Amino acid sequence: MNALKSRTVLAALLAGLLVTPAAACGVAPTGVTDAGPAPVISGTPTLVTIYLLRNGRLRPTRVAARSPHVNDVLDALFKASGRSSNRLSTALTGLTLTQVQLVRYARNDPDNTLSLRVRLFVAGFKITRTAMAQITCTARLRPEIWAVEIAHATPDRNGPLKTHTCQEFWDLAPKDGHLPP
Repeated sequence: MNALKSRTVLAALLAGLLVTPAAACGVAPTGVTDAGPAPVISGTPTLVTIYLLRNGRLRPTRVAARSPHVNDVLDALFKASGRSSNRLSTALTGLTLTQVQLVRYARNDPDNTLSLRVRLFVAGFKITRTAMAQITCTARLRPEIWAVEIAHATPDRNGPLKTHTCQEFWDLAPKDGHLPP
């Protein structure tokens, strides 16, 4: 019994010695504080071209986007509506890009290169002709995009998809430039 008692005392002393340095460091223990989501490292933004407006005409403008992928380019276009400068404006104010779909576009291509149709669902006020021009011509700057379809999205349903080409907006081209097909 005496050996058992001395082992117990020895174990208690050893445990006390191990706990003492942690308690004596001078820092009071605190609970865990939630500071929001973990930080995410994102790559260097890419400069892409989008169409904003100057004097009612489309004007190519370089802005930062997450990547040159069409989804990120269109996202940059809609975000630019809140930070236009250099006498540039936008017809996208009050509109929100709710969904972007990329669909293989069937066309006769002897090179068999990838051709895509982009479908955009836009919520908000009426989509004006100038807003459609900004969206269509920005999307058509991507070489893989051959068709742009835009639908007005409402909370209860999506309107019909209507196909647009940049050619129908050539009257909005800058006086010293041209627009994609």
